Amino acid sequence: MTQTNLIEKRKRLEQRKNRLKQLEASLNIQERKNRTRRLIELGGLVFKAKLEDWNSNALLGGLLSLKEKESDTQQMDVWIRQGGVAFSSGKSNKL
Repeated sequence: MTQTNLIEKRKRLEQRKNRLKQLEASLNIQERKNRTRRLIELGGLVFKAKLEDWNSNALLGGLLSLKEKESDTQQMDVWIRQGGVAFSSGKSNKL
């Protein structure tokens, strides 16, 4: 290979590398936006359940208590139905 071919090949590889860096950066931004959106949604659920005035320790303790019961499929089904009813009936606070 001639010197010119090697320089051109190196240039193309650098361009690919830069495109990959840009793609990675845009993926990181999208992941951060998705995470932020999810955190906002979770905050909205706390508000809809009228738990926004709870002490942070009490709220976390309650959530941990729920987490312990996640393997109980019957309980999960009850919660899914209750949540669906609350969303559809507008019983909870509006976001």
